[in-house]
Amino acid sequence: MKNSRGIVWGGLLVIFGVIWLLRSMNLLNIDWDLVLPYWPVLLILAGAILMAAGRERGSGGIVALLITLAVFGGVVNKTHQAFDNHGNNWNFGWDDDDDNDDHDYGFHHDDDSDNADDDEDKDSDYSKDRNNPINGSYNYEMEDFIQKANFNLEGGAGSFSLNGNTAKLFEAATTSTMVGFRSNTSVNKLDNSASVTLKMEEGNVKIKNGEISNQAKIHLNEKPVWSIDLGIGAGKGDFDFSNYKVEKLKVSTGVADMDIRLGDKVPTANVDIEAGVASVTLEIPESVGCEMHMDGALNAKNMEGLNKVGNGYYRTSNFDTASKKVIVHYEGGLTSINIKRY
Repeated sequence: MKNSRGIVWGGLLVIFGVIWLLRSMNLLNIDWDLVLPYWPVLLILAGAILMAAGRERGSGGIVALLITLAVFGGVVNKTHQAFDNHGNNWNFGWDDDDDNDDHDYGFHHDDDSDNADDDEDKDSDYSKDRNNPINGSYNYEMEDFIQKANFNLEGGAGSFSLNGNTAKLFEAATTSTMVGFRSNTSVNKLDNSASVTLKMEEGNVKIKNGEISNQAKIHLNEKPVWSIDLGIGAGKGDFDFSNYKVEKLKVSTGVADMDIRLGDKVPTANVDIEAGVASVTLEIPESVGCEMHMDGALNAKNMEGLNKVGNGYYRTSNFDTASKKVIVHYEGGLTSINIKRY
């Protein structure tokens, strides 16, 4: 293990040092636009070495080095596509082309907003270099028949928080440097359900001197049983679900710092987390039994209260006897996962 770590860190230092030296001497000029898209070749090489060398001494370190470079190349490639760097001013393009069609549960509503501009005015405003942030307020009234609900957040880069309680089905207050958010809610009286989506509109979020102001503060009603899907490209996420009946939680993030606090309001909560290069802290009540399945290349982990029972498989000692359980599936690239019990 020590030899493998030495090969990884030593190899990285040698590679970056040589590239930097050759660039300083004007002996190397790499067109990264042509090179970066081919980062999966490193994974192919790692797999070939594993098949050829098996468990031979030193092969594990070389494979880990190639995987590390592949992860780094993939992240830089995606970041390079998203950020157009012009000195100290960056433009972050958030253009979600995925065809995520909303399910029509009978009634569809565009939620209330305090943004008085119509769509045409918004489009023209977003193309300008605005100094003032765009503020938005969105909500939907709670209806007695709603027993279960879905909440979907589609955010780009910024700071997002979800906590507290509201008498409405949901409330959200947003602030953005260049683009606004759009929200819609669908309800189904036959199924006693609702589906809420809060999505960043297409456009460019301006980043000046490395700072971004794009925030969403969200509150949900505590009565329904929730299925929550959070998609965040980069930034900070602070999500406190301890007072909510969260039956399913899915978190997808690229480069972010995520703090997630779970509760004990449902018999079984299923949590799926997919992270690229991120730091994830997951807080779980001590009274709740926890089972965790972990998959990924290079993950630093601190598993408080969980015992390893298999390869990438962890459990708390009270899992079998606990009346409330949390089952976590975690997949990370180059991440830090921290489990805390409270």
